[in-house]
Amino acid sequence: MASTRAWVATAVLLTCIFTVPTDGWSRRRRCPSHTSALPGAINRWDQAFRFVCPSGQAISRVQSVHCNHAEDRVWRFECKSVPGLSSFTQRYWSSWINAFDGPMTYACPYNSIVTGFHSEHSNNSEDRRWKVMCSGKEGMGISNRYIDEYANIRDGRMNYYVPYGFYIRGMHGHHDNGSEDRLYRFDLCRINL
Repeated sequence: MASTRAWVATAVLLTCIFTVPTDGWSRRRRCPSHTSALPGAINRWDQAFRFVCPSGQAISRVQSVHCNHAEDRVWRFECKSVPGLSSFTQRYWSSWINAFDGPMTYACPYNSIVTGFHSEHSNNSEDRRWKVMCSGKEGMGISNRYIDEYANIRDGRMNYYVPYGFYIRGMHGHHDNGSEDRLYRFDLCRINL
């Protein structure tokens, strides 16, 4: 009788170990497709991307989802028109604003704002490096600068709306090798035309 109970207990334990998916050592879940994870995502896991707003528009929303299997994020951006501006006359790409696994502290110079992003992923570092497109116009000024709170938590979703009347001027963040994810903050400002 005791040996039958031991056999049943062992069978139940082994069934649980080998059939129940876990996030641990036995089985890792795969990432969903990029568009299932984030409808409208512009990149696939581990892939580079480039996004630029239409003329006269600036970034208004940043969305992102992280997948632990790929240790990467997929991204989606939205743009809004800049009142009183039909187009920017000065547009340029920054150099890389961070190294893989390194800190990121960047603000567009020359009274310009962010109108695009370019990013590459490294599987060795499990991190992304970034360039930003900065856009401005002669006579455009900026005011009321501040750096907003973190837009995401490690391994979590990001759904960041730029506050009304403000524009993204830069991006800040740091990478954590434990979670293999980066925390992001945005440098914001008002513009004066």
